[in-house]
Amino acid sequence: MDEFDPGRIVMQAASTEPDARIIETILSDALKLVHAQESDFHLGSAEYTFGWNFYMLSVNMSVVKRLAQLPDSDILKVKGDSLEQKFVNWLNGQTKKKNVEDKIHFSLLSDLKSSRYGLF
Repeated sequence: MDEFDPGRIVMQAASTEPDARIIETILSDALKLVHAQESDFHLGSAEYTFGWNFYMLSVNMSVVKRLAQLPDSDILKVKGDSLEQKFVNWLNGQTKKKNVEDKIHFSLLSDLKSSRYGLF
């Protein structure tokens, strides 16, 4: 997965569940709203660390833009400096609506690599 593709939003999903069904459900529910195709979303295999499963995933930026333009969409109202951050925060909001926020958390890959998380 090319993490520098400007046409894709690259994220990490951390899950306490042993499989990716929750992640797939949250993303597919959202992407179905704009009739996205399977190629618009990619979920990598899990890397297990400290009791969490970490998945790399990417979503086509055009799909997120279409999703944000839907009449009932609240993506643009979510906190964030960019559409990418707003989308990731919106996904975390979806986990709260489904009562799985303690089992899964989405993070923008570029935020994880920034100095604000103390990695550099």
